[in-house]
Amino acid sequence: MVCTTVNTIGRLYGISRDSGMECKKVRGYIITTGSITYAIKGRDILRRLGYRARIEKRTSGLGSDGCGYSIIVEGKDIEKAEQALRNAAVKILQINEL
Repeated sequence: MVCTTVNTIGRLYGISRDSGMECKKVRGYIITTGSITYAIKGRDILRRLGYRARIEKRTSGLGSDGCGYSIIVEGKDIEKAEQALRNAAVKILQINEL
């Protein structure tokens, strides 16, 4: 079973239930890229690796240096995700935890 709630930037994120039927937050990250091209490429790479990833246009707030695009990623191993993106020459401006 999955519940949802609103995070600090006003977006919905999933919360999965553990065996004790209590909700727990699914760890998520905002990976800010410099362009939509990098964001799409990065999202596709992460999805192939089994991460849940989506793109959002950033205008202000967490993970934003003004206008740009970010990949919102759910998963525990952000180091593996970051390395995969860097190996594929995806330009990462910053990474923030949700």
